[in-house]
Amino acid sequence: MGHSSTQPSGHLSGHASESHRSDPSRSGHRSIAEGRWQSVGLGVLRYADGVNTYAVRTEPGHIVIIDPGRGRWWHHLDQIGVTMVDAVVITHLHRDGVCGLYRPGPLADEYRGDIFLPTGDLPLADDIKTFWANYQAAGCPTSYAAPRQPLLRSSRQRLRAIGADSEICFGKVRLCAIATPGHSRGALSYLLNCGDRQAIFCGDAAHAGATIHQPYHLEWDHWTPEGVLQAWYGLERLRANRIDLLLPSHGNIVRREPRDLLARLQDRLLRLVSAKTAIAAGEPSRWYNAETVAEGVRQILPHLYAFGGNSYLLASYDGSALIVDPVKGSLPALERLVEHTGLRPDVATATHYHYDHSNGLLDLRKRYGAQIWLHPWVAEPLRDRNRLDVPFLPLESVDADRVLPEEGRLRWREYDLGVRPYPGQTWWHCAFDTLVDDRRVLISGDNFQPPSRWNGTGGFCAFNGSRFREGFARSARVGLQIAPDIVCNGHQCLYHFDARLHEAILAWCDEAETAVADVCPGSAWRANYDPRVVRFEPFAIEAIPGGSLDIHVVVTNYKRTSIVAEIEPVPTADLAPPTPSRRRTTVPAGGSRRLKLRIDVAETAKTGRQLLALDATFDKVVHPEACVALVDVKRKRRKRTR
Repeated sequence: MGHSSTQPSGHLSGHASESHRSDPSRSGHRSIAEGRWQSVGLGVLRYADGVNTYAVRTEPGHIVIIDPGRGRWWHHLDQIGVTMVDAVVITHLHRDGVCGLYRPGPLADEYRGDIFLPTGDLPLADDIKTFWANYQAAGCPTSYAAPRQPLLRSSRQRLRAIGADSEICFGKVRLCAIATPGHSRGALSYLLNCGDRQAIFCGDAAHAGATIHQPYHLEWDHWTPEGVLQAWYGLERLRANRIDLLLPSHGNIVRREPRDLLARLQDRLLRLVSAKTAIAAGEPSRWYNAETVAEGVRQILPHLYAFGGNSYLLASYDGSALIVDPVKGSLPALERLVEHTGLRPDVATATHYHYDHSNGLLDLRKRYGAQIWLHPWVAEPLRDRNRLDVPFLPLESVDADRVLPEEGRLRWREYDLGVRPYPGQTWWHCAFDTLVDDRRVLISGDNFQPPSRWNGTGGFCAFNGSRFREGFARSARVGLQIAPDIVCNGHQCLYHFDARLHEAILAWCDEAETAVADVCPGSAWRANYDPRVVRFEPFAIEAIPGGSLDIHVVVTNYKRTSIVAEIEPVPTADLAPPTPSRRRTTVPAGGSRRLKLRIDVAETAKTGRQLLALDATFDKVVHPEACVALVDVKRKRRKRTR
């Protein structure tokens, strides 16, 4: 088991809370020696290379590895007198911690042994190709940082599952597995007992400064606190043990009162749970009752109807209809409504790009000849569904016949329509208001419901583009400014406007942003909460064997000072970046930089979906495989001959 060699070397932004500014330990990246092994105590060694890879000596010349990262430590095993790696143990299945097992390099090419993986992460590891084949098929993915490829590279390697509350032994070394879900549903921490002293390899369950590295991984869906609650419980399990060394996957080792640090982090997680649970605690739900006039059709006012799950119809005196948020599943109800009223849709629009509010737009154009009018923010992800890695995309791109002003008023038939940005649940969101039958109506998409529905927020989630002071608060002020009589929200949610509710929302925005910022390392909290701080654009692209593809890398800097960013695409057998592949740029404070890359596709490239990744370094802090792009390699078209 493992690999033996007598010559191991070569073989082997936003707003930040005040607590951030006063606690420099939160960044967790100081005094870390990159690229060499360091003894950290209790027989444990660390190699920092984007993630903390740990080694535990099992006998002279033998080690067990926890979280292999990029695998560059393999070249330096002679520094610590190692000739055999007995096993590789993984805390959670994120590509930054495991990519060395599958990308070209000595670890992937030479390691022959067992790879221990949490039982809860095994289904993803076993079927990673299906995960990527179905990516973007629905909402938030089950992993925001899934590996690009299967972990096993050789028949001499073996993937072994380990469950919580079990142990694995290597000679006299015993690792006790403790469930610490959060960064992944199956994540484990491992307790190492050394007589009366104990160390815990906690993965990303905790980070220096009582924070969590990239806490958006705790958002298992786009609105509930389930992942945060599970993370809290995992810390409760850890705190039940003596801890002399807390060994996280990122940042500094915690030596001073690690159990107290975990308790402080638990308090912060509970505040985050509260922010995700109650947007306006104690406020009443003021529902509006509409009359059912046909199956799936309700009449709100004489000239305003709701149909299906999310859709609204505004009727003109001349028999025309404007449709908001058409959904394929609601089209039969629209047919009944048209039959019931004799109206004919001539304009269709959407409050936001999510498929359950927009995937009927093209159907209305085809069926009724309706024009598609879109707010520019909503049009952005719809005009090219391959451009951005965002959830809930419709299957087809949608080109607008008319792009509306970002904010202002426009005329449709006898109606004076107000349109403006209305971000919150997602950034790419707008709202419409108008006077209908002497009642002011706000059609608001998925932002803000009565407290009895989805906690009143519609949910917040970093991957969905949620923002607080810039998003929810901005939209709450819009509501207060318009002061409508009736709010027509998505998902059959009609209610009477309540100014006190919206004032409570404004207070909640500050509390929610602070709750998120407090669990993020560093003062520029959004740099840790934004899953797209570095991204490929487009996210999905087609290529042919022997061709090339042009793709951009966008780097965003949320800090108040400029940063030096280095990006380096990861070569594969079929995708070759330019030479030299490393690119360096300075990103101004609060700004972004866009770099263009040309990737060559091998003549022998296999058809099907492949993944392009890049390593990113920001001010000398490495982020392995920080982002990926989907590359669909298609067969070349044969030239016709006479």
